[in-house]
Amino acid sequence: MAIERNIPEIWAAIHTPFDASGAIDEAGVRRNVRHYIATGLAGVFCNGLIGEVWSLTLLERKRVIEVIADEAGGRLGISVVISGPSVEGTIDLGEHARRLGVSHAVLMVPTSGPRSAAQQFAYLNHVCVRLEMPIVIFNARTAAGSPLDPGVFTQLCSLPNLKLLKTTGNAAENAVLRQAARNGVLVSDPLEENFFANMQAEGQSILYADPEPYLYQRGEFRPIAEYVALLAAGRTEEAARICASLAPQRIIFNKWIMDPLKRGHMPNAAVKHWCDLIGLAGGAVRSPVTPLSAAEKRELEADLIACGALGLLSAAERMSS
Repeated sequence: MAIERNIPEIWAAIHTPFDASGAIDEAGVRRNVRHYIATGLAGVFCNGLIGEVWSLTLLERKRVIEVIADEAGGRLGISVVISGPSVEGTIDLGEHARRLGVSHAVLMVPTSGPRSAAQQFAYLNHVCVRLEMPIVIFNARTAAGSPLDPGVFTQLCSLPNLKLLKTTGNAAENAVLRQAARNGVLVSDPLEENFFANMQAEGQSILYADPEPYLYQRGEFRPIAEYVALLAAGRTEEAARICASLAPQRIIFNKWIMDPLKRGHMPNAAVKHWCDLIGLAGGAVRSPVTPLSAAEKRELEADLIACGALGLLSAAERMSS
């Protein structure tokens, strides 16, 4: 699936469901894929920070993509993080993804090892040249603290297979990277909360990729997609009203997911419990991430009920799902 520059696309960063034994819940992965398709997402971003990539073996990372690709059957774009413990391991993951026909391979800006500007370029350029497939660079500034050098980004934009930069920096940092972009390479701030303004002020043509699109939307209830389409059609006031209606969910999202992430505390347990509450396969987390306490689970559920979040299941429904 190509990135269309004239039609705003909505992609989501997805979690990896584990069962009670800690194994990948393949049936849950498939159920979630069907939900993403039913919700109209253009694609999913997997094996990243929300996907607990640090806890997955290389074989598990490959298996996650195999299951997603099989269930999606071409109905859903797939971006997969391929950054691994070695350069050759990274390329191997990329080749595996290419053979499965994924949309993009995702390279994270190195957080250890080659981190100078010259070495950032050497690493990212080497992998991009070796892989004959579309590439996304993930500047995970919020979680990783190792920013992409803007000059390096400009150089990399000369590569024909570099398609997009996902960047979680602050507004000033993202503005510098937008200015550094060349040759039609897109720059995406992944936060839904910023997307309306980014579409208007920056012409951002893709929301790529955080969990909000499947946490806020369900089936034909697609407020993000609705305000994006209205804004693209020039119906700004209508789009703004729908966008504003998501304010209560954004408060909950920031409390449980973004604020902990900015403090360096990975929020995967909260993402997964939220998913369990709305009928997705959330599942367990793996160490060193710890599950929410019983009190925290009750608090998150109460927060979602108070804000009128869509699709909350009763306890009986959750047990049968």
